[in-house]
Formats: sequence, structure tokens, C-alpha cells
Amino acid sequence: MKNTQSIATMLTKVNTPYLSEAEKYEMIARAERAEYIVASISSAVKAVKKVAIKIKSAFVSSSAQHA
Repeated sequence: MKNTQSIATMLTKVNTPYLSEAEKYEMIARAERAEYIVASISSAVKAVKKVAIKIKSAFVSSSAQHA
């Protein structure tokens, strides 16, 4: 099982006294946005892969019936 933390959680642990509060919030918001984009792309790739496997299995089974 993976032990993962969100980027925003990890960023809150970083020493950032040189940043203003607005910059910290912006950094966290950008990290969450990037995390969401990556998760969305990953989900889309998984869905396309699942559909491709279904289509491939349909073609393989239909061509096997004609042999």
C-alpha cells in the first residue's frame, strides 16, 4: 500500500518565513491545481486503456469465431 501525502500537506511543512501569507496560499493553490490536473489525466488514461482492452477483446473473440 502506498503511503502518499498531498502536495499541499507537504508544502505546509516547508520552512517558508521569507514568503508572505498570500504567496504561501498561492503556492498551495497551484500545487493543488497541479495535483488535480495530474489525477484527471491519470483517470482519463485509465478509462481509455479500459475501453481499448474491451475493444481488443471484442475483436479477438469475433475473429476467433470466424476461424
